[in-house]
Amino acid sequence: MEALKQRIPAADRSRVDVRLGDCHDVARDVVAKLSHRTLGLAFVDPEGFEVKFRLFQTLATQRIDVLYLFPGGIGIARNVGAFVKQAKAPLDDLIPGWRKLKRARVAAGQPLTAEEMASHDQPFVMAFRQRMGQLGFQYSGQGEPYFTNEKNVKMYHLLFFSKHPAGLALWRGVTRIEASGQRRLF
Repeated sequence: MEALKQRIPAADRSRVDVRLGDCHDVARDVVAKLSHRTLGLAFVDPEGFEVKFRLFQTLATQRIDVLYLFPGGIGIARNVGAFVKQAKAPLDDLIPGWRKLKRARVAAGQPLTAEEMASHDQPFVMAFRQRMGQLGFQYSGQGEPYFTNEKNVKMYHLLFFSKHPAGLALWRGVTRIEASGQRRLF
């Protein structure tokens, strides 16, 4: 936190609120103080599966778009085999019913390589997107390609959610620009 605070220009420090705490509690406190006229963007970047769906339920109470680094890829690949053996696993909260997905059933009985699992996590992503839609996030997008690590192992999906078509239009405009600044064709 101290390193983050040092990066905030002195002129902006009065406008910035840096907090340490459980993201679910901090989000609840911050969202409760927002005006109903506020337009917001929440960037959710978990280390793994510690984010509970109640975080998204909290964000859905206001006009807040969501960018979420969904821990598919290596997160699913590393953990779904162990999760299927647990009576209560982290995915149970995030995606109820995930155990019925074909990928989870395969993971329960057939060992796959991490790359095979990473390339087949789309059913988990789609189930999560559907659940977000039930919160009113009718407009969603998925970044392409996967975020990968330095060894080119698939790590995360960048998912975008909005309750308004303008949010999706902005998302599509932004994702047409590559890191190099080059715009993609249609």
